[in-house]
Amino acid sequence: MKYTNIVFLVLTLAILAGAVYYLSNRYALFFSSIPKKAWILGFSTLLVFVILCINLFSNTASSLGKVIYIFSGITMSLLLFLLLSVTFTDLLNLIFKFTPQIRGFISTGLAVLLTAYGLWNAHNIKVKEITIPIKGLTHEIRAVHITDVHLGNFWGKRQVDKIVCKIKNINPDVVFNTGDMFYYGKGDFDKINNVLSAFLTLNIPHYFVYGNHDEQIGVQKVVKQMEDINAIVLLNEIAHFRELQIIGLENMLQDENASSPHAKSGLETIKSVMEKLPIEESRPTIVLHHRPDGVKYMQEKGADLLLAGHTHAGQIFPSTLIHKLLYKYNHGLYKYKTMNIYVSAGIGTIFSPVRLGTSSEMTFIRLVPATPNL
Repeated sequence: MKYTNIVFLVLTLAILAGAVYYLSNRYALFFSSIPKKAWILGFSTLLVFVILCINLFSNTASSLGKVIYIFSGITMSLLLFLLLSVTFTDLLNLIFKFTPQIRGFISTGLAVLLTAYGLWNAHNIKVKEITIPIKGLTHEIRAVHITDVHLGNFWGKRQVDKIVCKIKNINPDVVFNTGDMFYYGKGDFDKINNVLSAFLTLNIPHYFVYGNHDEQIGVQKVVKQMEDINAIVLLNEIAHFRELQIIGLENMLQDENASSPHAKSGLETIKSVMEKLPIEESRPTIVLHHRPDGVKYMQEKGADLLLAGHTHAGQIFPSTLIHKLLYKYNHGLYKYKTMNIYVSAGIGTIFSPVRLGTSSEMTFIRLVPATPNL
């Protein structure tokens, strides 16, 4: 593991150095009045500033710190889009022979437009509607699935109010929340009681399981915050709603042979918990778990549906392509034998308040009785 981390760090630094050199080389060509060394110094300084600020101010409780953190997150996306835009104009120039200065204006303008669109896109929560047949159900259940809200420096009370308003417009029977509700710094967490207050206006059951970022805040603190807004927190427990059996799992590894930087290793795993819970395997069953892991062990116990988040579907292109390789269940509706899996792209964001190639989403799920041939 130690050597793997070293290799990853060296590779990351090499990629960043290559990106800085490529951008500097191109901008020295686009705007030749500024020497390449100045571009290298400028891009390097900006990149180091952004990385340092994102790390130093992620746990800030000050207003100035939050502004710096937000600026750094947006700038990080701008640099990424600048790299993509310059690459695009290089390819475009193979067909259309632009002057270097025109290429510079196109690259810069496109990067700014992508950043602006990404900010708007991340703030625009879309409601995705799907229908899932559940064996054993006799009546339709209207559910809303929310996940990865990531309340913190980017998202706060206004975001929660928007989420609750959309839930009320859907008018569901139940809300399923699969964690990472918080992304606050520890120094600011105890001051957020009013941020969640809109959830108190919901008069329907709200089931919650915590995620890996909730763990970083502190599970007990997060549980208390959620219980204060009348959420039903499930910690490796079973609850019942109408005909449904709801299994809520803590953020854990799928079995004793698994490893993940996003889940603490311990005695409990999805496999061990599913084996010991008093599950009625003939009853319509939904599993809530933050990450789309351990599907095999859920299906073996008769689960009909897993709701999960965590992946963000990659959040920003080209990370969207990488996530499709990293996660077997990355985003959308999947099938494993007799079981459905739905992975949401989530509502909030991490590192940057920007989305490109994905949408901020909540999911309206119609759980309907399965016909015999299904």
